[in-house]
Amino acid sequence: MTKLRLIFVLSFIILAGISISTIYFLPTNQHYDESRKVQIIEGENEWILQCDIINKEDTDIEYIIHVTVDDAVYKDSIVVKPGKAYTYIHHIYPEQLREGMVTFTLYERDKIEPVEQATYYLDYD
Repeated sequence: MTKLRLIFVLSFIILAGISISTIYFLPTNQHYDESRKVQIIEGENEWILQCDIINKEDTDIEYIIHVTVDDAVYKDSIVVKPGKAYTYIHHIYPEQLREGMVTFTLYERDKIEPVEQATYYLDYD
């Protein structure tokens, strides 16, 4: 009976090992194609527009950033190295707002169409 019990325990351990290894080693259908994430974070006396940019290419990518707060346009440019990430942050204060419309537009250098665009309406009352 001890031999049978030992075989049962060993087979259980092997089965558990196979189950755990499939979780870690088999590819899943989940892809992280999203290389940019734009969000507005509400602070105590301001809003923070934040965009996470990840370069999944093999070369440097230069990005041009336009943030429009009502009619005022703020422009920046950055270069993201291959395999690296950059977090862009822009502070928006209540005294800058008339209508509360904020538009974020992200371009790759020399491309006409934006790679990311988001519009937010801030309630500043």
